Amino acid sequence: MSEEEKRRSDRVIPVISDEEAVLVETGSGAPTLAKLIDFCELGTLVYLLVQSGLDLSIGSACKLTMYNQGEVFTIASRIVRRSGHLVGFEFLGLSEDGSRNVKAKLIRMEVEWLRFSKPILGSDSEPYESV
Repeated sequence: MSEEEKRRSDRVIPVISDEEAVLVETGSGAPTLAKLIDFCELGTLVYLLVQSGLDLSIGSACKLTMYNQGEVFTIASRIVRRSGHLVGFEFLGLSEDGSRNVKAKLIRMEVEWLRFSKPILGSDSEPYESV
């Protein structure tokens, strides 16, 4: 594996599924709906929910539209990996607003992960397994 192919930062896995939809646009056809698989400051991995006629080959430029706490934002990206419905994107030239949106989404996702992965305490203060 080359240095370029190695992950360069920690990833966060989404917990709240309603907010983790992504629209993938290439400029050639209607956007494709996808679901976040993991996310970091440098990029994201998504699962395409529908088969798309878009050119989603490695190196293709794309726009990703995401949602975070009441705000919709768009990020320029390029495809760096592709395996079936899984597509890995690298964010390109993040503006100050784009960087702030990505960091805010990442922080929210990390907080949710901690909240949902915390053991639930029973009345006798012994943790029990959550369903």
